[in-house]
Amino acid sequence: MMEFIKFLQKRPTDKTILIWRTIFWLLYIIVMYYNFFIQETPNTLENVMFWQNLSPETLTWITYGIIALWIVPIIMWVANICVAKKKIMRIVQIVFGIVLFYISSKIVKGPDLDVDSLVFFMAFLPLIAWITWKCITSKCMKYAEKINKIRV
Repeated sequence: MMEFIKFLQKRPTDKTILIWRTIFWLLYIIVMYYNFFIQETPNTLENVMFWQNLSPETLTWITYGIIALWIVPIIMWVANICVAKKKIMRIVQIVFGIVLFYISSKIVKGPDLDVDSLVFFMAFLPLIAWITWKCITSKCMKYAEKINKIRV
């Protein structure tokens, strides 16, 4: 247990952070697309969202939206673009985790472990990143901060 805690205390390099973030979201997009559109018996979403019944066409658009929404983090992280301060980025990380939990709850459950379970477990990774502050690159840690040099 102590070795795991020591591992969590280390800060990974920026390159490692960017690679793992990109792999995480690419894995998400590929798995979701395969399970919703390519698989022999494709998964579906529940037709009730936000207390409203949705038509099949609307569910198809929402499914594409759920898959395409995650292209934005991939572009941000591959290009290492900073868009907000580290405090805001931590809030974005927790929002990503909560949105993944919501998506996993809206996928119709099958008789075996499927994409809903994978997305549920993937939701814990942004939460761990939020708790540990370890998945913000050093460039973004200093974004929009004024650094004063004090000379004596």
